Amino acid sequence: MTEKIYFTLEEAIEILPKVKILLEKLLKIQAKLNLHSQIQVEYDDEFLENVEIIRNELVESKHIYEFFKILNELTELGIFVKDPSTGLIDFYSKLGDEDIFLCYKYPEKTISFWHGVDEGFIGRRDVKSLKETSNE
Repeated sequence: MTEKIYFTLEEAIEILPKVKILLEKLLKIQAKLNLHSQIQVEYDDEFLENVEIIRNELVESKHIYEFFKILNELTELGIFVKDPSTGLIDFYSKLGDEDIFLCYKYPEKTISFWHGVDEGFIGRRDVKSLKETSNE
């Protein structure tokens, strides 16, 4: 079982290039799945239609497998994937004794925001405020 991994801001920024690559792959796979689900071909021949259904299911299964493989890889890195359809992720971190999230949404350049674990995306605050808090 994967344990929570806590990141400093610097550690999260250091791993971000690898995470961005994985998120980009994840988003591309989702686009393929969405496109694939919209394509429907009808045949006059029941056998050919059955063959096509099986092939389509194989392709879709492959994409679904890749999708969850990447989700698992992100989780193993300690990333909390909040919304894979938008690339919204959080890194667990600490502010004193309190758990917080360092928040990132693909394709932002870097990690610029954080929020409490009970707050959502709308409660994001600038990471500069973390530095000010830690200096107090």
